[in-house]
Amino acid sequence: MLARVVAGIAAGHRDITQSTTLNFLGKNGSSCLRAFDIINRCYSNHIYTSHPPAGQPIATTHPELLEPHELTPGIPASEYRARRNRLGQLLPPGGAAILPAAATTYMSGVIPWPYRQDPDFFYLTGLTQHGLAVLTAPGAGSSQDVRYTLFIDAPNTNRERWDGATVSRESAKEVFGADEVLWMHEMPRKLQDLAKSTTPILYDTDRVGAYHHSTLGIALRPALELPGRVTPLRPLLHSMRLVKSPAEAAMMRTSAAVASAAVRHCMAVTSPGTTEYGLAATFEYGIKSAGAQRLAYPTVVAGGADACTIHYGRNDKVLAGGQMVLMDAGAEYWGYVSDVTRTWPVGGTFSGPQRDVYGIVLEAHQRCLAACRPGLSIRDLHSLCVDILSEGLMELRLLPRASLAEIRSSLYREFFWHSLGHYLGLDTHDTHLVGHDRRLSEGAVITVEPGLYIPDLPQYGAFRGIGVRIEDDVLVTAAGCRVLSDQAPVAIREVEELAGSAAAAHGASSAGFMPRPPHSGLAPHRLFAQEPLGLTAAPAAATVATSDAGPSAAQRHVMV
Repeated sequence: MLARVVAGIAAGHRDITQSTTLNFLGKNGSSCLRAFDIINRCYSNHIYTSHPPAGQPIATTHPELLEPHELTPGIPASEYRARRNRLGQLLPPGGAAILPAAATTYMSGVIPWPYRQDPDFFYLTGLTQHGLAVLTAPGAGSSQDVRYTLFIDAPNTNRERWDGATVSRESAKEVFGADEVLWMHEMPRKLQDLAKSTTPILYDTDRVGAYHHSTLGIALRPALELPGRVTPLRPLLHSMRLVKSPAEAAMMRTSAAVASAAVRHCMAVTSPGTTEYGLAATFEYGIKSAGAQRLAYPTVVAGGADACTIHYGRNDKVLAGGQMVLMDAGAEYWGYVSDVTRTWPVGGTFSGPQRDVYGIVLEAHQRCLAACRPGLSIRDLHSLCVDILSEGLMELRLLPRASLAEIRSSLYREFFWHSLGHYLGLDTHDTHLVGHDRRLSEGAVITVEPGLYIPDLPQYGAFRGIGVRIEDDVLVTAAGCRVLSDQAPVAIREVEELAGSAAAAHGASSAGFMPRPPHSGLAPHRLFAQEPLGLTAAPAAATVATSDAGPSAAQRHVMV
């Protein structure tokens, strides 16, 4: 039996302690101690040949992405610790917040979709893999930090052969800052004990896509059966996530710049005969070659009247001269997402009716940007947008029998039926529990996306089937706002000059060649981290400076 235990360690069963060894060997304590002594002497260095696995990029394995002080690209480890402590201040004294990671989802059988972490879990832990965090607030009057307990999957050699190593117990403490690290199979008993105590618990029972959601529900049942014993956690986290730190603002700028630069490239290569799916693929290649991990959402490339379908996703048609094309696309750059929309003429020149509709939307876009500042709400900006679009509808005479008051009241909804914008951050529609009536604060990021969509019906004459939306990502600053997605133009003259310019310069013969994958270089967020964004607190305060001066426009253009 002693030989079997020691052999098990060599085979990769790493979670062996004196207590677990004693369980294997029964009551023979001397054999237990002998086995444990052999393990310590002979296999203490067996587990890791270099450093304990972290299961994701960290500064020691990916220095091109992370500075030594960063836990995830662009975000310092100290910021994650500060977030946990801030949450601890919002919890009841001694209360416990329970937050699971996202579960793996599958497209077919055992074939998984690329893993995307729950944004709340990522916000507090920085982990992009499975886990369960329990944050326990200090008692009343205590100045101690919140206690961070992290449950992780136990090592499994067979699983690692397929999926790679996940975060180790050592890295969970030393890199990710957990005070206590337990294996996931210990979670049911620990949470049952917590549920049977009098500790206030904050947990979202509706996280049905969470890792071990069913097990969590069973373990917490003693508390869940008592009315008011368990309260939601998500409202606190959404309130925290609403306002971005300088480091987060720089990551949002990077994501928006990468996405809008890819849209700009799509505008330049468009010509009659270009396919919708070809532009969608061009955008995805652009953002991923610049370092983004994935699309923020399925890309919309809608030619002609399909632009009037907000979530058009087929992308299966060929663009024709005389049409406009609407592209709504975004990138996810190390957790932070962007959401950009541009509309441009396929042939390079707007027709008269297209120009008229585009001009009205552009005016709404520009005036809403000029009005955006702390103290206003998304609802206020939406009302301003409705006023401008309603006046435009009057000018177009699309509702000849309606008064301006009637259009403003409700009739505009035939042509503009979505909100002017939404919050943006770790999700495309971020912090959805925060209402649009809330006053904007410095550091909030929203979209500004006015549009007009003329139904493809005969009564609208030359305007039928015209759909236009212009969308930018906007950081609220002390002085007003800063457009983050400024790499793609919106002015009519600039749009016409750009549309099709690359296709005209290179000709159709270049369309059959695939681009070469880019070589690694300086990560985009390293450049944008030093760009002044207009926040009261300088971004450099939260990151280590890479140079004395900010990046030049030429540097940023090369990167994106």
